[in-house]
Amino acid sequence: MQQLRPYQTEAIDAIRQQWASDQLDCLLVAATGAGKTQIFLSLLADELDRNPTARALVIAHRQELIDQPIERMRQMRPDWLGAGTLDRPRMGIMMGAHNAADRQLTIATVQTLASEKRRQQLLAAGPIDYLVVDECHHATANTYMSLWRELRAANPAMRHLGVTATPQRADGEGLVKVYQTVAHKITIADLVKQGYLVQPRWLGISTGISIEGVHSRSGDYVASELAQKFDTDSGRAIIVAAYQKYASERRAIAFTASVAGAHDLAAAFMRAGVSARAVDGTTPKDIRASIMADFRAGKFQILTNCQVATEGFDAPGTSCVLMCRPTKSDSLYIQCMGRGLRPALGMAQPNEDCLILDFMPADSRNVIMAGDVLGLPKEITRAVLKDTAKDELEPGMVQAGFTFDGDNFNSSGTPMEIIHRELNYLDQSPYIWGRREGLLTLPLGVASDNNERIIAIAAGQLLGLKRPRGSFDSWQVAPIACDDPYQTAQELADRHAVKALTSKGAGWHNAPASDPQKKYLRRLARRELSPAAIERLTKREAGELITHYQVRDAIRDWGIDV
Repeated sequence: MQQLRPYQTEAIDAIRQQWASDQLDCLLVAATGAGKTQIFLSLLADELDRNPTARALVIAHRQELIDQPIERMRQMRPDWLGAGTLDRPRMGIMMGAHNAADRQLTIATVQTLASEKRRQQLLAAGPIDYLVVDECHHATANTYMSLWRELRAANPAMRHLGVTATPQRADGEGLVKVYQTVAHKITIADLVKQGYLVQPRWLGISTGISIEGVHSRSGDYVASELAQKFDTDSGRAIIVAAYQKYASERRAIAFTASVAGAHDLAAAFMRAGVSARAVDGTTPKDIRASIMADFRAGKFQILTNCQVATEGFDAPGTSCVLMCRPTKSDSLYIQCMGRGLRPALGMAQPNEDCLILDFMPADSRNVIMAGDVLGLPKEITRAVLKDTAKDELEPGMVQAGFTFDGDNFNSSGTPMEIIHRELNYLDQSPYIWGRREGLLTLPLGVASDNNERIIAIAAGQLLGLKRPRGSFDSWQVAPIACDDPYQTAQELADRHAVKALTSKGAGWHNAPASDPQKKYLRRLARRELSPAAIERLTKREAGELITHYQVRDAIRDWGIDV
C-alpha cells in the first residue's frame, strides 16, 4: 500500500478512535491537497482486510469524484479491481450502466442511489458497515439525508465518515444534524508549513463593477444576474490585461459566473495570443476529460470553466487562479482557490507558489473570503482591507494583496512588495483564545482589585471587560485604543493573565466539565446548546463557551453586533 504522510496516519487513527468511542458519524476536515481520497481509501482497505465479510460504500455527487477513488485504488491495490486475479473484483461502481451493487467496496453517485431500485439492489447484498461521503458539505441535502437514514436503519452500528475541505454549506445549513464530531482537521496552513501545498499569493483587482441589485439564493448570488454584471466585454478586458501583467508565464484556471462567460473568456484570451479552452457541465464527458488531460499536460495556458473544476479536479502545475466571479459561499471560494495550491512535484516546471487574481466588485470585500481559505480570523482580514484598500481605484488596479508562507501573513497593495504581518498570531499565542461567531475572547482571571477581567476582539476592535469577582452584575465594557489589537492583546495577557487559567496545555483541560460549569452554561446558552452537548464538554470547552456567551451578550448590549 502507498506510503501515507504522517498527518494522514494521524487522521486515520483519530477516525478510528471516534468510531471506537461510539461517535459513529464523524467528520474529517481535510484541506484541498491533503489527499483525502488516499486517507479514506487506506482506512477502508485496512478495515475490510481485517473483516472480509464487511461492506463499504463511498458516495459522491459527481462523476469526477467517482473516477478519483477508482484511479487511486488502481495504484494502491490493483487486485481489488480484478487485475492479476481470477477472483471477482472486491471493488466496483454503481453509476449509469455500472451496477456493482454486491462488491465489498462500492463507489456510487448519490444520484444513482436516489433510485429505490438501486438502493434495494445495494442492500440486497447485505447492510453497509462503512459509509464514506465525499465532499460531504452537500450531505444535508434531502437526497443524502434520506439515504443516510435508510443505511443507518439497515445497520445501526454503521461507521460513517464525512470528508470535506469546507465544513459549511453555502446556504448556512451546518453539518451538525448529520455529524456528531470532527475527528480530525488538516488545514491549508498546516500543509503550506509542511511543504505539501505551495504558498498562496493573493491580489484583489479592482473592476469598478457594482453588484447592487444582484439577488441571493441558497446562500450565494443568483448566477444569471451575476453573469449580466461580470460576463461582459469590459470585464473580460480587465481579466486578460491583469493576467498578462501579473501572471503571463503561469498556467491558470479561471472561474466564471456562467457557461457562456467561460467560453467568451477563453475566446478573449485566444484573441490576446494566450492559449485557452473552456469546459462546462454541458461539455460531453469524453471531450471534457480530453480537455482537462491536455491542460494537465501543459498543452494550453488557461482553462476557463463554470462549476466544473471546483471539486475533484487536480492539475498540479497550475500556478494561477483567476476568480472572475464574486461569491458569498466560503465553500465555493475555498474550492476554487485550492485548485492552484498543489505542488508540481517531479514536473519540469514546478510551481513554488500560486497567484490568485481575484476580480473584485466595487462594493464587495473579497479579501475576507480569501482569508477564510487559510483559516484566518475575519478580524485580521478586515484590518488588512482597512490598511490596504484605496478609494476611487481605476479598473484593473490592485486594491489589496497578501502572501502566506504557513507561518507569516504579509500584506500590501502590490503583488510582491509586502509588509510583514503574522497570520497565525492566535495559534502561536501561549494563551487559550476562544473563537466563535467572529468573536475572539481571552479571560485574564481575577485582578488585584478583585475584579474578573476579559479581553476580546470584535470587528477588529480590542475591548476590555470587568466585573466584581463572583457577582452576576453586568460586565463593564471599554474599548482599548491601539494600532494593533493583536499585539496589544498579547502584551496585556503577558502582564495580567493568570497562567493556570489561560495557558495552553494545562492538565485540567480534558477533564469533564464541572457541575457548576454545566449549570451556568445551561443558563447562558439558553436554547443554543442541547443538554446532551453540554454533558459531553471538557472543562476547557465549557470555560471557553462560558466566556464567549458572557462577552457576546455584554458587547451586544454595548452596541457591537456579533
